[in-house]
Amino acid sequence: MELTITDLKIELSSENLSHIRDKARHMFNKFYDRVQVIKVTIDDINGPKGGKDKHCRVVIYSKGMPDIVVTDNQSSVMSAVNIALSRARASFLKKVKSQQKKLSNFVS
Repeated sequence: MELTITDLKIELSSENLSHIRDKARHMFNKFYDRVQVIKVTIDDINGPKGGKDKHCRVVIYSKGMPDIVVTDNQSSVMSAVNIALSRARASFLKKVKSQQKKLSNFVS
């Protein structure tokens, strides 16, 4: 599983980068054989003005399933990352279960 983290208009600390890497790997480690690439992109939409302008985009490329794209905006970078990763995992699990159900119906 390849993991890339891109920060646009935001300089993430090494601590934040490490937290994002650890969280993404922990959340998707169970699916290591199915997930090929996870791309996390973080942006500050309107600079230092404040508000819910920290944008996180998570894209999951996996074997045999459509890509999953989840975005979230929050006032803090880590909140946006945590919510986007959680939603991406939930979406991935939903697609895996759906795919398994289709396969079991096909085999039956």
